[in-house]
Amino acid sequence: MARQRRHSTRRRRRGRFSGLYRLLSILAVAAAIAVACVVFFRINEVTVAGNSRYTAEEVIEASGIETGDNLVTLPKGRVASQIRTRLPYVESVSIQRLLPDGVLLTVKERVAAAVVDSDEGRWLISAQGKLLEQAGGQQLLTITGLKVLAPYAGGTMQVAEEDGNTLDYVLALLTELESRGMLADCTALDCTAAASMTLSYDIYQVKLPRRSDYSKLLALLQGALADERMPQGVPGTFDLTVKEGEAYFLPQPSQ
Repeated sequence: MARQRRHSTRRRRRGRFSGLYRLLSILAVAAAIAVACVVFFRINEVTVAGNSRYTAEEVIEASGIETGDNLVTLPKGRVASQIRTRLPYVESVSIQRLLPDGVLLTVKERVAAAVVDSDEGRWLISAQGKLLEQAGGQQLLTITGLKVLAPYAGGTMQVAEEDGNTLDYVLALLTELESRGMLADCTALDCTAAASMTLSYDIYQVKLPRRSDYSKLLALLQGALADERMPQGVPGTFDLTVKEGEAYFLPQPSQ
């Protein structure tokens, strides 16, 4: 009986050590793989796609990626953030590792949607309110009745507290105009009235209520313009503030 108990004790000890050996082997293999990744996967080539406003060199410089950086440990979130911060027109960045030694940066660029005033001059903004750069002679939708405070390239549009709601309405309208491909035909947006905004669209003036969703209103406007009963080439005013779901058209009086 005593001999059998001794054999049983030795078997249990061997079993415990066997499990420990397996664990140490796994850890050793994992450590070897980690060391190999750090030593061998070095960045030798960075390519850029989706860019038009910025050169590939400008995007790579903004990314902070350098030849010889480790591909496996590349901080993708930080790289994307650096590009968006340093290049205001970049809206988003996709980063793809190309084994064994490449990186692909795919950028999506913003489009200037409008021009707005500030004490430091006029600024270009995106439809989402991103400040892009000071305006030159660009022919874009011009916003009146709203002023940017302390503008800087890459910043978010800030206005006086009392104009906060107006800013929300303006950005909601710009975003919807952009999504429908209507921005190119817009020349001005007047926000000076207390209860409405007036958009200059093609040869028309469009009176809009102040609201946070313009999807239905712009669909209503497009439907009215496509209506066969609509007089073609006749300037006038579409009033979308009179009754929900209806667009009233008033032709411009003949000179």
